[in-house]
Amino acid sequence: HSEIKPGQTVVEASSGNTGIGLAMVCAAKGYPFVCVMSEAFSVERRKLMRFLGAQVIITPGHLKGTGMVMKAKELADTHGWFLTRQFENEANAWIHEVTTGPEIAEAFSDIRLDYFVCSYGTGG
Repeated sequence: HSEIKPGQTVVEASSGNTGIGLAMVCAAKGYPFVCVMSEAFSVERRKLMRFLGAQVIITPGHLKGTGMVMKAKELADTHGWFLTRQFENEANAWIHEVTTGPEIAEAFSDIRLDYFVCSYGTGG
């Protein structure tokens, strides 16, 4: 794994949530941030990231999430940018297993649930 260098541009593919978080942290720490998003995702999230100082690069909607991940990797490889790799980070699922899951179970400890349905992205 590589380490980020002072002033190095950070790049990530995101539908918005991780991108917004990275935009905030990068703005606070003084790192340039580039978020690669599919055009199919929220315009409001793009605006928020740009407000936070991020550059947002849009990929064609028909390429879906795969297109934005490929473009982020291409940009990192071409420019020597730091790719955060949220889609490869095993800690994303682990932290929810040890925190979010038990929190949900505790919140319903005295209520019988017949079903629990949820969906998620990377969990990042």
